[in-house]
Parts: sequence; C-alpha cells; structure tokens
Amino acid sequence: MSKRSNTFTIDGRAIPFIVGETVMQAAIKANIYIPHLCFNPEFTPNGSCKLCTCDINGRKKSSCCTEAQQDMQVNNETHELTGMRRTLVQMLFVEGNHYCPFCERSGNCQLQALAYDLGVTDLHFPQFTAHRNVDASHPDLMLDLNRCIFCELCIRSSTEVDHKDIFTIAGRGINKRLAINSKSGLLKDSTMKVTDKSAHICPVGCIIIKGEGFKTPIGERLYDQHSIRDVGNLRPDSAVKATTPMQAEKPKKKLKLATCSLAGCFGCHMSFLDMDERLIELLDRVELSRSPLNDIKTCAPDCDLGLIEGGVCNTENIAVLKHFRESCKIIIAVGSCAINGGVPSLRNNIDVKDCLDEAYLNGIGLVNPKIPSDKELPYLLEKVYPIHEVIKVDYFLPGCPPPADAFWKILNDLLDGKEPELPYNLLHFD
Repeated sequence: MSKRSNTFTIDGRAIPFIVGETVMQAAIKANIYIPHLCFNPEFTPNGSCKLCTCDINGRKKSSCCTEAQQDMQVNNETHELTGMRRTLVQMLFVEGNHYCPFCERSGNCQLQALAYDLGVTDLHFPQFTAHRNVDASHPDLMLDLNRCIFCELCIRSSTEVDHKDIFTIAGRGINKRLAINSKSGLLKDSTMKVTDKSAHICPVGCIIIKGEGFKTPIGERLYDQHSIRDVGNLRPDSAVKATTPMQAEKPKKKLKLATCSLAGCFGCHMSFLDMDERLIELLDRVELSRSPLNDIKTCAPDCDLGLIEGGVCNTENIAVLKHFRESCKIIIAVGSCAINGGVPSLRNNIDVKDCLDEAYLNGIGLVNPKIPSDKELPYLLEKVYPIHEVIKVDYFLPGCPPPADAFWKILNDLLDGKEPELPYNLLHFD
C-alpha cells in the first residue's frame, strides 16, 4: 500500500482508518452514526443484530465485522437500508415483551431510541410474544427473558470482562432463550454479582438491577433528552421530506375534525383536552364533527381529519373505523392502543372464553353471574388489533397518551398545509 493516508468513503465522505479497523470503528471515530444494537467497542463484534448492515462495494455486509479497505465504497444512509433497519426493529418489538409504557428501562432503552431514530410509529407485524420465564431468584438482579433481543452483549461481557461465563443461548426458533450456566438454571445459583460488567450492559430491559426502579424520572432519562445519534455520533440530518396529502391546497375555511375512542381508556382524549385555552384557538380553525366531546354520532361525509384512539376489539370497532375511513381525508392513529394494541392487547394470549368466564362468572363479588348475550352487543374479536390492520392510516401520533403539545403541533402543521414534524422530545412511547 502507498504511504498516503488510508481512506474509504461513507456516503461520499472520505473516512481515514488504521489497518485492522472495521468500518464501524472508523465511522465512530469520524462521528458518523451507523445504527446498531449488538456492537460495543469493548467486546469482540459478532454481527448478530444486523442493524449495522451497509451497502459495501455493492454487497450488504455488517459494518461491525467488515474490515475497512483502501478505496472501499460504503453506503449507510439510503432509503433501502433505512427501511430494512426499520423492519428489523419492528420485528424485535413484536417478538418480545416490549411495551414501553410499562418498562423500567423506558427512556434508557437503546431499542426504543432506535425506534425513534428510524421513524418507527407502528409495529406493522402481529404480536409474536414467545413464552419465556422471568427469573427474579437473585437477591440483586432480575431477568425478564421476554425482553431479550439476543444481542449477546451479556454473554461477551461475562466471558471477556467478568471471566465467569454466566450466560449462554439455548434452544432454536420460538424456543430460543437466554440461559444461565448454573445447576438449577437460575441466576441465584450462579456467581454473578451486581458489580459485574454483564449486569450493566443490556441495551433493553432484560437485565434489571433490583431496588433502582425508576431512579431517574420519566422525561429526564438519557433518550428522553437526546437522540441516540447525539449521544453516539453526530451527523448532518439527511432526511428527505415527503409531501403531505394536505400540502396541495392550504385550507381557506374551517376544516372538519372528527375523533373517536375504541378499545382504550379515553386517556388520549383527556390529553387532547389538556391543550386548555389553546382549544379556543383550535376551534377558530376547525369545526368539530363526530366526537365523544360533543356527542355527535356520525362523521360529516366531507370530514378532513380523523383522530382515532384505542385498539380494535369487537365488530362495532371495525364498523366505526370503516365509517371514519370513508368519511375522512386523513386518519391519524393516536396513542399506543391505536398504534400497537397497547394495554387491551395483553389479552391476546388468553382465550376469549377464559376472559369472559373470569370477568362474568368467576370474578370476586359477582351476583347472579352471567355472560351478557344481548343481540345488541357487538361480537368480541379473538384478539385486539392496531387500527392500521383494519384501515389505511396516514399518520401516527405515539404516546400513552401523547402530550397535549404533540396534538397541538401535528394538528397545526396539517392545518397549515405542512408535513407534520414533531420535535424529538414529543415523540415518546410512554
């Protein structure tokens, strides 16, 4: 090789490197962010998450395991790669117990932060929760194996730093799980201590230290304050803005706004009302059509905006959704229940008959137990579904519930004929 500096390019930018460095290592030194979950510079890379896959000299390769070469051409920020990474994150979410509002790691979770960064606003795939155990046997640590994403960081840190070999991967397919190398298979019978490196390396909420729950308030945690890119490696924003359906013609008169609540707690509507005096300004620009706020039962046929909270749990919900889709030009899925099923979908792994028996026949304090069977009652679906599995959704407003400021921002952007852009601090799954 010549005496000139060793360089390769990432998205057209020349990146210096030292012989033996990987593409990922050189990118980090150059403050270029490549999405990743399983990579940590302290350990041997294994390329298990595939999020760092880049187009390297025309082939898809894991950047954490590919050695940098002179004049190598690397594409990192492409529409295709972003879509692939978004799909990988969506699949990780649906395979495990990743309900952000109920997780202690919310705000400090790298999987959640990557979802924000990649623009994941819905789970897209049906929930595929494997039945894995929770091990709370250790006096100082807890393992929620349902949250494991198999990044193997705990395995590598336990082996390479702690020199204990506490963890391993067992099983295949749906039976794949993080296992403990102890006689009983329980963490309490291992030599693991709360001071071990492996106790602090999990990027999600699989390994939890007891006695520290919600130590930092929600809103003040790492990824509540910063994008994962800012915390890792800064890079110029190269997002390509799309056009919005309302951009073609700015509204010159009041637009019609409809809202409804399906299977949920009505919390999103309460947050909508938290706009307080700004509601008066909003009503200067919109006319409220169907909504539980005014008790109007049907949408105007030329409704402009439809806000829908709650999951889909019965046949009436399906009918309401179809009515909204036929009547509204733009549909916004509001809150966790509408976007991914939320709390109501926790019944998806339980038989409907068992749910009804527990609620109406076996519950404490019941008088004259009987399952309602009036013909006016809607038919209960076997599972609770996010609304995008029933109708086309134009925008997603995540949160449980979304804050009033998020409602204000997305509605005003649409009313101004602009593509909605929510600031980072308003995009939360909790």
